[in-house]
Amino acid sequence: TYTNRLTKEYLINMTFTTELWQANLIALVSAFLAIKVLRPIAIYFNLVDIPSGRKQHVGHIPLIGGLSVYVGILVAILAAYPIHDKLFYLLVSASLILVAGLVDDIKQLGVWVRVLIQAIACLIMVKGTGVYVESLGDLFGMGETHLGQWGIPFTIFGVIGLVNATNMSDGIDGLTGSLALVAIIGVFVFESLSGNYRLLDFLLVMAAALVPYLLTNLSIISERKIFLGDAGSMFIGFILAWVLIELSQGDASGADKAMEPISVLWCVALPVIDTFIVIIKRLKAGRSPFRPDRSHFHHMLQDLGLSPRQALLTMIFMALMLVALGGMAQLILPQVSAGLFILVIAVYIYWVKRQGWATAPRAAHEVPNERT
Repeated sequence: TYTNRLTKEYLINMTFTTELWQANLIALVSAFLAIKVLRPIAIYFNLVDIPSGRKQHVGHIPLIGGLSVYVGILVAILAAYPIHDKLFYLLVSASLILVAGLVDDIKQLGVWVRVLIQAIACLIMVKGTGVYVESLGDLFGMGETHLGQWGIPFTIFGVIGLVNATNMSDGIDGLTGSLALVAIIGVFVFESLSGNYRLLDFLLVMAAALVPYLLTNLSIISERKIFLGDAGSMFIGFILAWVLIELSQGDASGADKAMEPISVLWCVALPVIDTFIVIIKRLKAGRSPFRPDRSHFHHMLQDLGLSPRQALLTMIFMALMLVALGGMAQLILPQVSAGLFILVIAVYIYWVKRQGWATAPRAAHEVPNERT
């Protein structure tokens, strides 16, 4: 009967809500305990960030933020969710990214070694799950753009791009973790528009695992700071990339798609646009796009007189506004979303030129990275 059906749906929803809260609590507590346990271990194995000419923080800071997020997610998944094929391959490939990042944190890996490992992790995902960017959606109202098998190299390029954009955004305290939370909010916004809330429970577990790191990194709950490290930033970027691909592609017929492919860019708009412009500036200056300097957006905000914390809050606000802008475009006139994103890039380039920041600084050691 109708009453029985409502009662059954209510019990299912209550069970899901209870399981979700339990998983989030497990992720939160596990990540917090991981910080406590890993701190002395990191110091013993010299997994620390040491002040230098470009890094102006105080003391040797443990690079365990990424490890704590990883532990929080892994423990929550093992405790609360069945491990299906896609989740298994995601955990395996993301673990590979994390290990590569840890090695890079202890002793620097070459850029191309990191890229090669990231490509191998992508191939594991593609071959293991069959998930890749096959469709770019209807970008300009002229019909859907299909990539076919070209979607595989496009996917690998895109994932590596987002992984390194996330890694390059880790320039001031709390920025990478906060932008990851904004991306999760973006997923919720676009899934609300489609009415399909796939993988949102997984992303909420990830958000819960990020909280202890952010509170510690920003010295809110402890003066004993930790950093995310390359392991953490690359791991977060990799997880976000594959979740966004999965949500934007659906099955072979395009059904079960939780968001449009262009909506993916709005979720990670700020780090993607910033990295794109930084690479152009470095190439224009005749330097490697991977050579660090102070040409990122958060550096430009500090050059305008903002403190690192003010720059962080400004970027979080702007990232949220970009998500809102993309959401409104998707709701009112989806065909303009891609053009609007290109317009945002053009406006940002214009602003950079107006400020006289069209060329990257000459050397990283001349312009210190702001850490407190």
